[in-house]
Amino acid sequence: MSPDRRYTDRSDGSLRPSWSANPGFVNAEHRSVYSDTENIPGWQQEGDSYKLYEMGYFAGDTILEVGVYGGRSAVIELRGALANPERKRAPQFFGIDLDPAAITRSHETLTRCGLADHALLYHGDLASFAGEFSVHPTMVFVDGDHQYAGIKRDLEILSEILSPGVPVLCHDYINPENDTGQYGIRRAATEWEQAGHAEFAGIFGCAALFVTSDRCGSPRTGLGPERFAERRLAHLRRNGLAEREPTDPIAVLTERVKAAEARILDLERQLQCAAEAHAADTALIRQLETARTYDAAAIANLEHHVAVLLTPRSALRRLAAASARKLGLYEFLKRRF
Repeated sequence: MSPDRRYTDRSDGSLRPSWSANPGFVNAEHRSVYSDTENIPGWQQEGDSYKLYEMGYFAGDTILEVGVYGGRSAVIELRGALANPERKRAPQFFGIDLDPAAITRSHETLTRCGLADHALLYHGDLASFAGEFSVHPTMVFVDGDHQYAGIKRDLEILSEILSPGVPVLCHDYINPENDTGQYGIRRAATEWEQAGHAEFAGIFGCAALFVTSDRCGSPRTGLGPERFAERRLAHLRRNGLAEREPTDPIAVLTERVKAAEARILDLERQLQCAAEAHAADTALIRQLETARTYDAAAIANLEHHVAVLLTPRSALRRLAAASARKLGLYEFLKRRF
C-alpha cells in the first residue's frame, strides 16, 4: 500500500502518519518502538523509528534496506510488518551492507529478537544485489553510503528496480553535514526528485520520505517462501554465519544446478513480465491507431458536410446577383418607355 499523505515542509520532523488509515499510532508497540529498541546498535531519532514501523506495517511485504549497521531499523521494520493482521504472507527483509561486521552484528540482533528467519543479509553493494536477486521491494530504507556519488548511484539503481508508489525513506537528509558537503544525501535525493523519479512526502526525524513515480517501473517478481529460505541460508553460509554443508562434489554440483535453475526461472519470470508489458503497449498503440483512423474519418466527414453547406450558399449568392441585374434592367426600361 502506497502512502497517501504528503507534507511539504522540509524541516518539521515530528511524528505524523503518512497513511490515512493510521490514526496516529497503529498499535501500542508503534508508540513504544523507539524506546524499546534504544539498546540495539544504530542511530535513530524518534521520528525515524516511528516512520520505519509505519512503513513496515502498511508496506512491509518485501523490505529492502541499504546499510544495516547493527539491525535496529531491521527489527523495527519487521516488527511493524508482522504486526499487520491483514498481511497475507510472511514479510521478507533484504539487508545490504559492504561492511562484513555490520552483517554479523545485524544477524546477531535479528537472532536475539527472533526475527532472523525473515531476514536475508547480503554482503555487497546495491548494484551487485540487484544483479543477483530479482525481488520486488515494497518499501526501502536508504542508510548506506552518505557521499553524494554513492547515494546518487544507489537512487539510480532504485529507479530501475522499484515500481511506482513505493515509499523510500532517506536517512540523515536534514543533517547539517549536508550543508558542508560532508554528506551528499540531500543533494542526491533532491536531484532524484527533480528528475521526476519520486515525489517528496515529508520529513520524519532526520529522514526524508519519498514515493516513487511512474518513471520507475520494474517487471521484477519476488521470491517464494521456500526459495527465500534457501537463498537466506546460502548467504548465511557465505558470510560464515551458518555451518556449511559437506563439500561432497556431487552435492556441490547439485546445489549449483539448483541455483542456476532458480536464476533461469527468475529470468523467465522477468521475460514474461516484460512480454506482458510489451503486449499491453502494443495493444495501446493499436487503440491509438484505431482512434486516429476514426478521428481522420470524422474530420473528412465534417469537411464534406461543410462543403455541402457552402455549395447552396454560393448558388444563392449567384441567383441574388442575377436577380439584382434583372431588376436593374427592368427599372431602366420602365423609365425609358
